[in-house]
Amino acid sequence: MNVLKRAAAFVREEQNRPAILFTAEGILHTLVSNVVSGNNNLFAQRLGATDIQLSLVSALPQLMGLLILLPGGILSDRLKNKRTLLAAALLCVAFFYGLIAFTPFLPKARLEVFLGLLALASAPLVLYNMIWPAYFSDVVTLEQRNYTLTLRSYGTLCISFFSPLITGTLLASAPTNAAKISLHQLFFLLAVGFLFTQWLLLRRVPGGGVTPESKRTLRGYGEVIVQLAKDKRFLGFAGVALFFYLSWHIDWTMYYIGEVNYLHYDEAWLSYISIGNAVVQFVTIPIWSRINRRMGVRLGIIFGALGLSMNPLAMILSTSLPAGVGPTVFLCAHILSGFALATTSLNVVQNLLQVVPVKNKTLAISLYTMLTTFSNMLMPVMGVRIYTALGADLTALHGFFWLVFGLRLAAAALWALRWLRARRDPGQLTTSASRPQSPPTIRRLKG
Repeated sequence: MNVLKRAAAFVREEQNRPAILFTAEGILHTLVSNVVSGNNNLFAQRLGATDIQLSLVSALPQLMGLLILLPGGILSDRLKNKRTLLAAALLCVAFFYGLIAFTPFLPKARLEVFLGLLALASAPLVLYNMIWPAYFSDVVTLEQRNYTLTLRSYGTLCISFFSPLITGTLLASAPTNAAKISLHQLFFLLAVGFLFTQWLLLRRVPGGGVTPESKRTLRGYGEVIVQLAKDKRFLGFAGVALFFYLSWHIDWTMYYIGEVNYLHYDEAWLSYISIGNAVVQFVTIPIWSRINRRMGVRLGIIFGALGLSMNPLAMILSTSLPAGVGPTVFLCAHILSGFALATTSLNVVQNLLQVVPVKNKTLAISLYTMLTTFSNMLMPVMGVRIYTALGADLTALHGFFWLVFGLRLAAAALWALRWLRARRDPGQLTTSASRPQSPPTIRRLKG
């Protein structure tokens, strides 16, 4: 009973309202990702996609997102409140997802239409993901960002325990390919409802109003880009982050191929992977959040990169073992390697907010997001191409993942170098997470 009273007091406190709303909004965003994005490869494969076409499930949406980022960033900086564009982006995603739900009814070109609509839906989704950090920093004070992101991560991970299990179990139990496709259609319609609810919650977030940037000519924006190009702190972070994402994105399609073609995972096994990762992140988030408060946000991401470097080793090991053992070994090893995966959601955005200038903030974030989106567009396709060039067999799979292992170790080394350089300049260690004071109600709720 006391816990319920403390929870009610926590919810009533006005200062906690942004954290609560951002958490609820994040839960809905995760639900959309889990029921739709997490199953897009399966949906495409059931519509007849080849290995190369599977890589387009990631590549084409990122290409569309790449085209919209710069104009979206410019428009966002001209608005009094970035929430306006965020809300519009969510409604656009919901519209295209509603159309995707009906693509299996087409007599011809179902896969092509699915890929095209998915790409169109991803343009506003990428825009949303780009603007969200800037809007978040407009609403949440510097001292409260780490605990707000921690609370949001707790909420999203809690929902990640159940949604993949439910969708995976439903898909695995469907007796025919047609029945599985019908479930995919239902998931897209559910996503429309989640997105509309997320839109309603976002409209209730207080604050966010800023003085819009003055209108500039094309030459004026060129000057802003030149100024960013001279900003060593921004360039240093962007360069390290880009290499990190290149090493991360290169195997996104290849993991699906390894899990399905070599480990023979079905939907249930794929859901176990998602649930296991969510459990590990849920357990480790308070540890990394505490490290962020005490030692800054630059340290934790080093361990996040090291954890990701263990994933390719898990794939190599498990596909070298007998068929009866390999799937279980991969599941356990992959879950354990996620011990620091929480840092990718907690730390990268806070590292970014350290270095972006206050003026033209959204434009700077959009340029950075263009780099990471380009990586997400190019690298999954490149990964499949490398695997195909090596022979598209088990030996090729192992050779490819050894390459990924080397790239991720190099990414971890770059994050470590950036942290060491910051230690020599104490001013650079000032972060959005440097020893923030949590609200009193948060401490009472924990007690």
